[in-house]
Amino acid sequence: MPSEAETIERVGSVLGGVSPADVKTDPYAHIVVDSPMSGEVYDRLAETFPPIEWFLGDLEKVGNNQAVRIPASQVLESDKFSPDWREFFRYHTSQDFWNDIVRVFGDQLRAAHPALEDKVGKPFEEWRAQLRGSGGLAEINLDLLFVINTAVTSESSVRPAHVDATDKIFSGLFYMKPEDDPTPGGDLALYRPRKGEAQFGGHYAQPEEIDETDVVGYTANRFIGFVNSPASLHGVTPRPVTNRIRRYINYVVETPFQAFEIPKLPLHKQVLFALKHRRNKAKGITLGQ
Repeated sequence: MPSEAETIERVGSVLGGVSPADVKTDPYAHIVVDSPMSGEVYDRLAETFPPIEWFLGDLEKVGNNQAVRIPASQVLESDKFSPDWREFFRYHTSQDFWNDIVRVFGDQLRAAHPALEDKVGKPFEEWRAQLRGSGGLAEINLDLLFVINTAVTSESSVRPAHVDATDKIFSGLFYMKPEDDPTPGGDLALYRPRKGEAQFGGHYAQPEEIDETDVVGYTANRFIGFVNSPASLHGVTPRPVTNRIRRYINYVVETPFQAFEIPKLPLHKQVLFALKHRRNKAKGITLGQ
């Protein structure tokens, strides 16, 4: 049985084996990494992924295909999570991981957000990183979240085509589909605007304004990372009725200010779009918030 120190040493980074040359730029800067964790490490992580009771035990009501999250702040100091997971969360919310993002995506971050470094007064390589919500002074805030999508009682997408929040400049997903889960769907779809740039109702795009360019399958031990900007249209493909949960790790990389703006639909269309979206989707929940 390895010691905790030996276990921690072998966890590693999801970006450890990639370089800037591996980044794809169509339809926007992104990377897909299969088996970023060694088989041995991944198996240990999969075996100790939090049980569903830790997500749903205190909820009064559970929605259809609903996202429920456990943030890093609840993981890092709690020994109920395995040493492997605590180290995984520690590294991927650290200065070292931000440096890893800049190593791989620095040129693409500059291309998508050419004014950010001047706004801060420092190149990305000198930005200080901290855990989101820790209250210190930093140029970038990192978070990592365990996420499940609950059982599906009516076929649906947990998040249709959208771009992420306007303070988020990088996003990532580490997929952990159980080997015995036969459920189709829950994949990541990438999109581009059909003409010019898309207009949004909130963060969501109108289906008739976009074209799907690629689908990245939801599978075990797969990492997807991308630069977030108004061009970074993505969504989750629908899952059919199933009692199986979907499970993954969500990476959040945010500035402490708005980094970009989203082109908006006319106000009356925004309202109608928002009402339609709310009828079709259960609101996500982050535990402890």
